Amino acid sequence: MKKTLIALAAMAATTAFAQSTVTLSGNVKAGLAQTKYSGAATGNGSAAGLADGSSRFILSGSEDLGGGLRANFQVDTRFRIDDNGGQPTASPLAGGNTFIGLAGSFGNLQIGKLDTHYCLGSDTHGTRATALQASSCGLLAYVNGSSGNAVIANASRSVNVTRYTSPNFSGLTFQGTYSTNFAGSEGAVGKTSGGNATNVRADYAKGPLTAGVSVWQAKGEDQTATAARTGQKATTMAVNYNLGVATLGLTWDKSASRAAAANVAAFTDTERTVTSIPVTVPMGAGTVLFTYSKAGNTKTGTTTNANTGATLVSFGYEHALSKRTTVGVSYAKLDNKANAGYVLYTQGALNGTPNNGVGQDASQFYVGVRHAF
Repeated sequence: MKKTLIALAAMAATTAFAQSTVTLSGNVKAGLAQTKYSGAATGNGSAAGLADGSSRFILSGSEDLGGGLRANFQVDTRFRIDDNGGQPTASPLAGGNTFIGLAGSFGNLQIGKLDTHYCLGSDTHGTRATALQASSCGLLAYVNGSSGNAVIANASRSVNVTRYTSPNFSGLTFQGTYSTNFAGSEGAVGKTSGGNATNVRADYAKGPLTAGVSVWQAKGEDQTATAARTGQKATTMAVNYNLGVATLGLTWDKSASRAAAANVAAFTDTERTVTSIPVTVPMGAGTVLFTYSKAGNTKTGTTTNANTGATLVSFGYEHALSKRTTVGVSYAKLDNKANAGYVLYTQGALNGTPNNGVGQDASQFYVGVRHAF
């Protein structure tokens, strides 16, 4: 009997050691925003409100499987602290970066939903107490529009993703991502393998230098006799260098919204190029942010579309009250040409105010707080 009890205790101990290590982390970020619309024939004016900054809680864990192999997972849930998006289902469980995977000396293999391609080399408003609306993603992730196929790589996560990330080779990592349908459920028009997306990326980080390049290509679910196929392609290159007194960056992005008529294989591209210059200056317990971004006119085939460019200028200051709590203030000014339809990043989704219209300008002043846990 004693030997049996000892054996059972040993089995229980072995089982306990095999359990996953689970951690809870995340951040809560929000602030007061004053948003102004101008330059249009109608719909000008201003609005004040509470803006969420992509608050979230994350459950993550890993298990050592032996032989250098480990399992890992993450469940990332985003929520709005102001009105939860207006309804109980607007902040779904696991709506953020959520995956399960295996990692080892070979690298890291993950399946799930993951941030893919978008906003490589942009400024750091997303991880600070300043407003997301001040981010250069408002130009980098769009082709003269704020919805549908103009939104490159969802300007966020891609779903139905399988991803491989290589080990770190003296500061250099490689990443390959494939999605069976990056924007929704597979088989939307009856063929489960019709739509797909691929992303190939390389990143370098060593000493004061960081750099990266990302190439994205996507197509919608297979077209039918009455429905046209859509697609996207994009290339982004970014470099940042820390001079000590400041970090200077340069991002170049060329993206295209693709369209084909029903039963036609060839695509017609509407493309544009964005250049963005982020500057970050540390000042004791504070950090100053400045970003200038410019989108050129779009081109459809060989035709340049007049007055479709835009500029975005943003300023921000973040001050650390502790290691986990920071306060921030920011100002962003978006100037659209007469036929340009860019909007402030996450304006409708998280700021709770309408996206500006085509040819309309938008600006925002924001004061907020962020706590990480």
